[in-house]
Amino acid sequence: MSGIDSILGEVSGGGAFYDPALDTGGVMLPEGDYYAHVKEVSIKENVVVKSKFLSDIYNLTFTVAKENADNSYGDISGIAFVGKDIKSKGFFRFKTPDKSKYPNLSENAGSNKGFMSLLDGLSIPSNKREVDGRTLFELPMLSSVEADGLPAIVKVVHDKWVNRDGEDVTTPKVVAIYNWKTGVKKEAELPF
Repeated sequence: MSGIDSILGEVSGGGAFYDPALDTGGVMLPEGDYYAHVKEVSIKENVVVKSKFLSDIYNLTFTVAKENADNSYGDISGIAFVGKDIKSKGFFRFKTPDKSKYPNLSENAGSNKGFMSLLDGLSIPSNKREVDGRTLFELPMLSSVEADGLPAIVKVVHDKWVNRDGEDVTTPKVVAIYNWKTGVKKEAELPF
């Protein structure tokens, strides 16, 4: 009879547990710094900004890394957020416009600090060049293939905006990326 009871016990319910440290209660990802890996890069190319400049806009999606499990955010353990995805605000890469296509646009190299910080945070090198006695940094394009899985520490804030129905919405967004010196690139998981 005990064999039947054990079989019925496995079929009828099995073990169930409650871990309060993992109960986010529908809580939005709190503001703060997170260890994360790049999951995806999307690019809007040749966007005219303020009718003056030409830019590519990079939007990245990050996945909160398992190394976050030891952190806490208020009363919630960081383990509750491991595996969650967070999108970034756009990183602008202002570029020199082709005058034959964009005769009225100007360069805006002085506004590329955010993109330079993105590259530094992901440990992607930029080439230094001396031009007219000034040191310039040549900013490479960033591809999803190159960036996928790269480690970073991301700063998350709550971005407030109004949707098309006129409702106030708050969304967690990555606004800054810092170098995770001990982070290791996360290799892509195979689908089989």
